[in-house]
Amino acid sequence: MPHLLNVWPSISRRLRGGDQVLLLFDYDGTLTPIVPEPGGAVLPPLVARALADLAAGTRFLVGVVTGRSLADIQQRVAIPGVIHAGNHGLEIHGAGLDFVHEAAAGLAPALAPITEKLEEAMAGLTGVFVEPKGLTLTVHYRMTPDQLSQQVENAFASTLAPYLDSGMVKVTRGKKVLEVRPNVDWGKGKAISMLREAFPRASETLFFGDDQTDEDGFKVVQDSGGIAVFVGPARQPTVAWHRLDSPAEVGDVLELLSRLNG
Repeated sequence: MPHLLNVWPSISRRLRGGDQVLLLFDYDGTLTPIVPEPGGAVLPPLVARALADLAAGTRFLVGVVTGRSLADIQQRVAIPGVIHAGNHGLEIHGAGLDFVHEAAAGLAPALAPITEKLEEAMAGLTGVFVEPKGLTLTVHYRMTPDQLSQQVENAFASTLAPYLDSGMVKVTRGKKVLEVRPNVDWGKGKAISMLREAFPRASETLFFGDDQTDEDGFKVVQDSGGIAVFVGPARQPTVAWHRLDSPAEVGDVLELLSRLNG
């Protein structure tokens, strides 16, 4: 898996030759470092400035595709011209788009009792909190001592069991997060496909991500001839064909991309 900065001359030539580029990023662990408490994940000023420069030009369509809610990511990346895709693409706004997945919205009320049950189940466990996000919900346990992690996962599994049996919801996992989503056939990959269809002028697509929930996005991008970039340590399992070591290197790439803007 080549390091993106090591092959940048060929990547930059490719991007210069395209008409328009769809440039997409995950947020946590990609544009910002992973932090114990998700409220502390603030976009670095240099990254914000580079994104703003790219979004203001004509060559790049810039978007953030994240598990955070739409309202949350709009507040954290409050940059004109950026497309915001929240809840793994179940809701998308920007560049003329105003999309909410209809079936997911119909199932969203079922999350309220699940949230209540999870809050009860996690109440005695250190460092755990449940975050309702409208169309999905997340249990965060990055601040939980490692020796309690299995208890968190066991409590989560036992609480969710009857709801999973009903077929209305499904579970996904990330870096010390457990997510409950409506059981619909949708994720970052489907959202990216939708964005590609919405912007046919974009002859190139790049997607940067760091977690398991980004993998279907990587596959969609590469299957369509685009460039997928995993952000994290070498040799970590991923379908992406390129990598960067850290969000800091994503910032370096943004600076290089800014030089291609027009």
